[in-house]
Amino acid sequence: MDAAGLQRGRLTGLVLKAEDLVDAEQVATQISLDDAREARLVAETAVDRVREKFGAAVIGPAAVFRHAS
Repeated sequence: MDAAGLQRGRLTGLVLKAEDLVDAEQVATQISLDDAREARLVAETAVDRVREKFGAAVIGPAAVFRHAS
């Protein structure tokens, strides 16, 4: 925003253009030093596999399930 050099004007839109994209399987895995982020990504992959195997209704946020009595 600062690079636009506007003093009193407002920036009302931003455009992003992507070219030469490839499938995710064709790119290298980026290493992250953020352990919490990596744990979330691993959990997300596991949840996706469970949904593929058993259906979308099988797994979800813990807050939506009733408490065991």
